[in-house]
Amino acid sequence: MALLLFSNNVIAQNKTLRGSVKDAGGQPLIGVNVVEKSTTNGTVTDINGNYSLSVSEGATIVFSYIGFSGQEVVWNGRSPLDIILREDAELLEEVVVTALGIKRSAKALSYSTQGIGTESMNDAKSSNLVSSLSGKIAGVQVTQPGMNNGSARIIIRGNSSITGDNQPLFVVDGMPIDNTSSESGNLDYGNGAADINPENIESIEVLKGANASALYGSRAANGVVLITTKSGKEGFSVDFNSNTMFQTLIEFPEYQNAYGVGTSSYIDNKNNPPLATQNYRSWGSPMIGQLIIGLDGKQKTYLPEPDNVKDFYQTAIALTNSLSVEGGGVKNRYRISYTNNYSTSVVEKVNIGNKSTFNLRLNNQFTDWMSLDSKISYIYDKVLNRQYSKSDSKNPMNSYVHMARSTSLSELREWRDANGNETGTHRNFSNPYWIINENKNEDIKKRIISSFNLNINFTDELSLSLRAGLDTYNWNGYTFVNKGGMNQKDGNMGTFQRELENYDLQGLLTYNKRWKKISLFANTGAVMYSNNQKSYTQTINSILQAGLINISNTSEYPIDTQDYSRKKINSVLAAVSLGYNDFLYLDITGRNDWSSTLPLQNNSYFYPSIGSSFIVTDAFSIDKSFLSFGKVRASMAIVGSDTGPYRVWDTYSFDGIFNGATLGSLSRTMNNRDLKPEKTYSWEVGTDIRFLNNRLGLDFTYYKTRTENQIINAQLPTSSGYLRRYYNAGEIHNDGIELMLYGTPVKKPNFTWEVNVNWAKNNSVVNSLIEGVDRFQIGNYSSYIYVYAEVGKPYGYLRGLGVKRDENGKMIMEDGGGLLMKDPDKPFGTSVPDWIGGITNTFKYKNVDLNFLIDVKKGGVMYSASYSKMLTNGMIAETLFGRDDYYIRKVIWGESDSELSGGAYWDAVYSDGTSAKRFMSPQNFAYTRPNYAEFTMFDASYVKLRELAMGYTVPKSVVNRLKIQRLRLALVGRNLWTIHKNTPQGFDPEASQTSGNGQGIENGSLPPSAVYGFDIKLTF
Repeated sequence: MALLLFSNNVIAQNKTLRGSVKDAGGQPLIGVNVVEKSTTNGTVTDINGNYSLSVSEGATIVFSYIGFSGQEVVWNGRSPLDIILREDAELLEEVVVTALGIKRSAKALSYSTQGIGTESMNDAKSSNLVSSLSGKIAGVQVTQPGMNNGSARIIIRGNSSITGDNQPLFVVDGMPIDNTSSESGNLDYGNGAADINPENIESIEVLKGANASALYGSRAANGVVLITTKSGKEGFSVDFNSNTMFQTLIEFPEYQNAYGVGTSSYIDNKNNPPLATQNYRSWGSPMIGQLIIGLDGKQKTYLPEPDNVKDFYQTAIALTNSLSVEGGGVKNRYRISYTNNYSTSVVEKVNIGNKSTFNLRLNNQFTDWMSLDSKISYIYDKVLNRQYSKSDSKNPMNSYVHMARSTSLSELREWRDANGNETGTHRNFSNPYWIINENKNEDIKKRIISSFNLNINFTDELSLSLRAGLDTYNWNGYTFVNKGGMNQKDGNMGTFQRELENYDLQGLLTYNKRWKKISLFANTGAVMYSNNQKSYTQTINSILQAGLINISNTSEYPIDTQDYSRKKINSVLAAVSLGYNDFLYLDITGRNDWSSTLPLQNNSYFYPSIGSSFIVTDAFSIDKSFLSFGKVRASMAIVGSDTGPYRVWDTYSFDGIFNGATLGSLSRTMNNRDLKPEKTYSWEVGTDIRFLNNRLGLDFTYYKTRTENQIINAQLPTSSGYLRRYYNAGEIHNDGIELMLYGTPVKKPNFTWEVNVNWAKNNSVVNSLIEGVDRFQIGNYSSYIYVYAEVGKPYGYLRGLGVKRDENGKMIMEDGGGLLMKDPDKPFGTSVPDWIGGITNTFKYKNVDLNFLIDVKKGGVMYSASYSKMLTNGMIAETLFGRDDYYIRKVIWGESDSELSGGAYWDAVYSDGTSAKRFMSPQNFAYTRPNYAEFTMFDASYVKLRELAMGYTVPKSVVNRLKIQRLRLALVGRNLWTIHKNTPQGFDPEASQTSGNGQGIENGSLPPSAVYGFDIKLTF
């Protein structure tokens, strides 16, 4: 009874405290933490800045919000309790994360960084985190994945390495992670950063140049993407997010629907009725309902099938569901989350992904001077039937390149006969239903990313941070090609297993002291990085039992391979930042690496940086109501870069057994015992100016970089006994401008409009290569087009077969002949754009918000292998030129080639300037054009509506009745509208056959697609 009376007495003392929290301008603050001190009893403010909390009279209430000074108020029992929080400039500066996780004052930085918000990223979701960065950061160019689960490419301030990796380092909570793009043959296994779960991200900061990333060492020569994940907060809350996205193809090539399968204007001049299997391209007769034998052996009418390609594809779906639980008190907090991603493809039974991510984050304050931040992420990623790419016969995308205009899908759905052999085929055209049903593959990756950061505060000025990180995965899978296929009668199979272990150990001593007007912020430390990789493969080139997926299903010995590599980098570093009166700063850093991949005499390399920033508005008496903030900055840096393992001493491989003895062979690549590290020299200047109480801001940067002593793998004459050799040679220069303009044109109590604009232009030039070599091939498609690093040209310069032209630009025909004069090495320009940019608009009206991003790329060229094939196959409307005229005169009237009075013709002249107009077969005309790369080169500019999200946050009065804290509903989309492009209909200017350096070639890619759906966010 006494206990019951006591409980009732406690309950009776609790009252409901209500109120609001606003900033100094009267704007409501959303998400302010309102917590009863020294308890887990708390809540957050709603969309209108209002809150309610059950507490006892006399309790101390703590109000805290990032970027604002906190308040503590002893409640006297009166309600409402309205609070005004004021911005804390010092606190705002502390949240800027720089190299090695060091938090710096933003105004003290002497180099350019840029952070982005993650809310829109989690609304309009992408299958790859890297894709979500496109159009948002000045100077950052993103190449989208060619398909779901594929690799995305990210470049910061241009390409700096001729043959090496040009992508930045990704760092998650201080732990560098693997972002290798895994392309094996014509299967794209994705890039490592795609495993990062956007649901767990708190913030993203991009360190753009060597100046910003120098402390990270050689791995960060191309910049750094810093990711900070969410940690637990005081109190207790549960968040559930559900996102559903649909993907559809929205644009197809402009097909011709007049002429069907056949050749030379005939369907088949050997059989009656004609056989659709006799020929394979759409150069037959006009489709007017003739009776023919289809690919399935059944009689059909010879009519157009305008939707045969479109109807092959489906609507894909991507489901993301995430649940997180967080809480704790002042000294111990936790966050536990689980996210599942399930996705399909626009091609049935292809690219079926199922990824689960488990995350645990603990923050423990053991004493006043010691704390531990621990994080473990486990990713289980399973993908069924990754789509083959490029010109691979197993790529179902080839259906829209080769499928005749008279072919119906009903002819193809029975893809095999009673003997298990592929049906519904003809030359160059494999039945797409055979492809997706009989060519199987599967892979499973189990990955752990963990980091443990122990902080020890010896005094208020001196602290020590010890960090240990691990990034490891086990990845295994198989590929299976069933027997009986048109292209691979015997079938084949392969298995693989890959293992990776990355260890990163860091120790950082920090000293932070102020003497009146002088401030000192200093760091010194050491880093040890270790990389171990193993791979095992087994391959068989024929199978016995059709459909049996087993590596022993063969009469031959499997071909086994085993590879193992190790790499280690030890480093010491130091950094000093001196400040005077909070308006003048001088930064000096230095780092020395010792890399195991370089020869002993060259494996130690030092690189420094120096920079300064001057805050004009703090140095002089300036009216800050107009010029709120003004800063100029300048910095210089040197960054070294090593190479991959086993490129110094010659290596051997085992090639089997002969007469009981093991056979070994020397590598066909000559290594280099005198390799030296690459060096990047960089400097930049910039300014950050803000007006009208930060309502308008401009950030400008001009930079220059020069990377020399490049490590290049170049060809050798076969007479040397080797095929290639590693050299130290070559230099690339980059310079450019970055602009960021941001503002709030409208800021009212119920309505705000925010605009962010970024624009960047990078100029690159290859200054030198190996002595005596003026170009180096970094990509190609067959012999039609080549991508070069060429002296005196921008990186990624495309050349190929073109047509010679006169001074008026007219094509020149060979005298007396019907062939165009060739320009065998015609320059077409670079795949690198002239400039890139993005515009983000955010509108908020009461509980409704609207956000959209316009992504722009101007310039750059693209060669389309798919368009080239469609010309050859007579698929597209462009091949109708002269067809009707030719059919009447040649087939109906019977004109000979010499008297032909109609058809296709070249708009060309002979060398003497006279007209070379001469009628010819449209089929021969179209056959000729793809042999010249010039006719399938396109401007790759675009303007796209990249992201769109329209959300509604349910009012607090409603969600309280539902026993929840927050409910937000949103309609979202990605790539909904290509506002402008110069590529032909049905071809995406962003398409690329690789995520590597050889950009500018499209081959076997998907037509443009749009992604749309809805998002639900719940907080309990």
